[in-house]
Amino acid sequence: MKKNKMVKVVVSLVVLFVLLITSAQAMNSSVVKSTDNPMESRGWYWKPSYPNYAPQGIPDFDQKQDHWKKISPGPNGIIDSTVAGDDVYNIAENCIAPGPDCYLNSTAVGDDVEEWIFCGPVAVANCFWWFDSKFADPAGTPGDGQDQFALVQNYGAGDDHATANAPLLIESLARAMNTTDKGTTYIGDMQSAITDWFNTTGLTDKFTVQTYDRPTFNFIESEIERSQNVILLLGSYDFVIGPKFIDQSQINGPLPELCKVAPWTDYQEFIPTTTRLDAIQILLQSVGDACDIQIDVYNAPPPASPIGTVVMNPGVLGAPTWVEFNFNPAVQLNPGSLYYFDVFQLVSGYHYEWFYDVGNPYLPGQGWMRNVPTDPYGSPFDWTFKTEYYNPPPHSERREGHYVTCAGVNSEESMIAFSDPTLNVANPSPDDHNDAAKVSHDIYNVSIGSPQSDINCQWWLTDYQAGFNYTVVEQAVVICPVPDTTLPTVAITKPVNALYFMNKQILALKSPLIIGKIDVNVTATDNESGIDRVEFYTDEQLQSTDMTAPYGWTWSDRAFFTYTIKVVAYDKEGNSAFKEINVLKFF
Repeated sequence: MKKNKMVKVVVSLVVLFVLLITSAQAMNSSVVKSTDNPMESRGWYWKPSYPNYAPQGIPDFDQKQDHWKKISPGPNGIIDSTVAGDDVYNIAENCIAPGPDCYLNSTAVGDDVEEWIFCGPVAVANCFWWFDSKFADPAGTPGDGQDQFALVQNYGAGDDHATANAPLLIESLARAMNTTDKGTTYIGDMQSAITDWFNTTGLTDKFTVQTYDRPTFNFIESEIERSQNVILLLGSYDFVIGPKFIDQSQINGPLPELCKVAPWTDYQEFIPTTTRLDAIQILLQSVGDACDIQIDVYNAPPPASPIGTVVMNPGVLGAPTWVEFNFNPAVQLNPGSLYYFDVFQLVSGYHYEWFYDVGNPYLPGQGWMRNVPTDPYGSPFDWTFKTEYYNPPPHSERREGHYVTCAGVNSEESMIAFSDPTLNVANPSPDDHNDAAKVSHDIYNVSIGSPQSDINCQWWLTDYQAGFNYTVVEQAVVICPVPDTTLPTVAITKPVNALYFMNKQILALKSPLIIGKIDVNVTATDNESGIDRVEFYTDEQLQSTDMTAPYGWTWSDRAFFTYTIKVVAYDKEGNSAFKEINVLKFF
């Protein structure tokens, strides 16, 4: 009994002392506060991870599974295979698509080939899974049977985020995008399917989707860093060079003449029948060391300026040899007009001989030697030459389109990272195609502009491993959450205005008085994007962060006198609100 009385006396004295030296009152306030994304660092920005459902950021599901294929014709251009099961022959695409069951039942015969076709549905599934993970209950776990966000649902696997649910989600998207009937995914079908998906799941007020043609790299970077999900349609191209044909020629060359070192000295006239000049061949032989030879093409007589130039070292030629000089770019010609080309060394001395024949063997024009239209013996002549052109002209041909999901971006080093439905470069052997914890975020270098003048794009990937000459960014589908500007609500439920002794409330006071340790308990809610985390501060010093409800922190450090406890609640869109209370704490 005496001990209890002594405790009460001590407590009373402390309370009296505190009340005499301070009249601190509780203060409560709420403000909007922008927060830096914790995943952002100098250079690289990676899409955030959500530990229970998307622990590696954007998932990296694969399309090379479950026979998600189509049959396309081989070199003969004809489908030799027979449609089986619920497969569909698509006339427009000239292919056999897998049909509603998403499984290719037909067998490729002849020179037909099978191709994977679910890159579009997989790219969207990566996005949906990540968004569903972002807005789901952070305390939930895959397989718990709980589904608090309708974007991804249970399609027969027992849980929306079970590994076995990923292929079922992909197949649902493939049917929605008509991939199963068309054997490919049109970007318009993708956008329509995403819009319908939002309608069906009741999320039209939560998300928007937009397609952009030829987006810039800066735009894509900004969308990724704004936490939008970006799907890119990549176009892979080959640079095709067709067969080369001879237009004009004079191939007789029994007589040699030393090459000169000045333009407009030895030259030849010609009249083309084509619109382009890709190369000129001339008959040469070495008479000394190798050196550079220059050929200029003109559309007027001396002293006109060249309209095309090529320089090349033919090497040592021990016998008369036809040497081809290629123009890049090609020289544009007007058929039927008179043109000239000259040949000269860039180094003085004896190096090469150019061959010719007398008697005007090339009737549409004549040769000139030492600035006169005759050889040293006064005979009209023509130099040996062949003008060549490509038909068709060299050009870029689109080979295929491929969808990828953006996982990260580095604007400082012009790099981008993908979750690729086909390639796994960073992690070549993932154990499970459908496990969101096992990813291969493949990184590529970006070059601004177009690799070829006939490819219409803003940027391309210099090292994308598609097996083609160039891979460019053609279009982008951007899925955006509707901006959440609503503040979360937050309240401190403990301590309140009372005396606490070793975490127990003793009696009511005008302000909190704490002796010993104390549990700081908080309630936080957000009806839009959900609570992301709650941070606990004393005198603006971060003490703890709690990611799951119920939110709390035990203040057990020794402290003396007046402190400010501050709690900050963040929602998943970065909005925040805080509460503060002033307390007295001893021990």
